[in-house]
Amino acid sequence: MTRADVLVIGGGATGLGIAWDLALRGISVILVEMGDLSSGTSGRYHGLLHSGARYVVSDPETARECMKENAILRRIVSRAIDETGGLFVLAPGDDPSFVEPWMSGCRSAGIPVREISVPEARKREPMLHPGIHRAFEVPDAVCRSLRLATFLAQAAQARGAQLLPFHRLDGFIMDSHRVDGAVTTDGRSGNSMELRFRLAVNAAGPWAGNVAAMAGIALPLDLSRGAMVAYSGRLVNSAVQRLCAPGDADAILPRGRVSIGGTTAVATTDPADRRIEQWETRMITRRLAEILPGLANSKVVHAWSAVRPLFDPQGRAASADTRRWSRGFSVLDHAGSHGVEGIVTVVGGKLATYRLMAEKTADLACGKLGFEQPCRTAETEIG
Repeated sequence: MTRADVLVIGGGATGLGIAWDLALRGISVILVEMGDLSSGTSGRYHGLLHSGARYVVSDPETARECMKENAILRRIVSRAIDETGGLFVLAPGDDPSFVEPWMSGCRSAGIPVREISVPEARKREPMLHPGIHRAFEVPDAVCRSLRLATFLAQAAQARGAQLLPFHRLDGFIMDSHRVDGAVTTDGRSGNSMELRFRLAVNAAGPWAGNVAAMAGIALPLDLSRGAMVAYSGRLVNSAVQRLCAPGDADAILPRGRVSIGGTTAVATTDPADRRIEQWETRMITRRLAEILPGLANSKVVHAWSAVRPLFDPQGRAASADTRRWSRGFSVLDHAGSHGVEGIVTVVGGKLATYRLMAEKTADLACGKLGFEQPCRTAETEIG
């Protein structure tokens, strides 16, 4: 039997961020992940490090969080960030009346934005459609999520955290209405392990509802599968997005020797749903070709998908258009909401806000366990 103060369930960016945050505060941590570290959503997303500009009209609070965290991540984990910059373009057929509320939203969220001329934009991005109307620079970037995960794992382990990839959570050990322990199975050896801890942190992303159910907690999530397509060659130099309300296939960015475009939003009930349907690849290519005409002739070298876990704290019914749902996050203390002690959940959010999600979750964990150490991840460099 293995003991720790906290068990973190989920080895994506948020789970690793929580393990690092707690370990930095001197709290003993065990992290379990059913696959390899960062093999779920955070390791399968397109790589855009949002400035928040995408959400300034539809989700201003998330926009502000993204901008603040964007600046922090560039400072503390610069080796995982490609400073590509970002470019929002008003393409032929896009609504020009969207520009003013978008600019106003950027100013309110503290996002630096600068309009550049169309010739300057096309000099910077030669493949841009010659008929674009306007172009704006924002501080978007590209995050190498697997490198980020490696840095977080190394930092957490250096502070004493125990990371257990390929360990499936089989169930919790309950003492009345309290989570008191857990049983896991090593997927490589088949050996079972009993873990004892004072608090479990559910950071399982799309699987958070399944994990909560093991403790008798109903946690309804709205899962949305998003597809991404990799095209041969570095077709853009910066993260290029359409200047419009969030929708399908509105971004393309450079990643090494390829360019990644996306994404879609398809409702699913399966957290492991990794399908790619032909219409998604065709639609992404068609939509992006409206701002990069040459894309229509580019070779598709790979396509994949990831599942977003969306949570509405107001408990409203699922919407067919999940683009309108907030990309904010929630930290839930199930003692108050469900009468189950010994477990908290963090769900929602963006990879750009993983550190803030970890901070708020670790703050709650420390409060419940009687620790008073403050968060230091915003000023502690890793990698």
